[in-house]
Amino acid sequence: MPGSFSDYLENKILDHLRGTSYTAPSGLYIGLFSSAEGDAGGGTEVTTTIRPAGRVAATMGAASGGSMSNSAVADFGASAGAATVTYFGVFDAASAGNLLFAGPVTTTLSITTGINVSWPIGSLVVSLD
Repeated sequence: MPGSFSDYLENKILDHLRGTSYTAPSGLYIGLFSSAEGDAGGGTEVTTTIRPAGRVAATMGAASGGSMSNSAVADFGASAGAATVTYFGVFDAASAGNLLFAGPVTTTLSITTGINVSWPIGSLVVSLD
C-alpha cells in the first residue's frame, strides 16, 4: 500500500529546512477510509465503524530509499461493523489531529462484522512523492 506525504507534512518539512523547527509527533495513528484521502485531507473515515475505540497506533521502521513501512502489526481487531476500505491515512493524533500521509489500499477491502482487520509488518508503506 504505497502512500504519500500530506500537504501539511510537506510544508512542515520544507519550513524545517529553512529554520522553522518541526517537532515529530509523539505517536502515529492509522485511520481507514471509504473514499479518497488526498494530500490535502478529505475522504470519509470509517475507522470507528470497524473499531469503536478509533485509530490504532502505528509503529514505523526507519526510512530507507525514500520510504518507510510499519515495523509492527497494525491490528484493529475484530470489526464491530461492516465497511468498505479504499484508503488509509496516518495521523499525528488518535482522533482529529493532522493527516501526515495517506494512500490507497492495494485491494479494496469489504469488511464485514467480526472479521479481523490488521496490516502485517511491512505492508503499510509510505514514501516521498
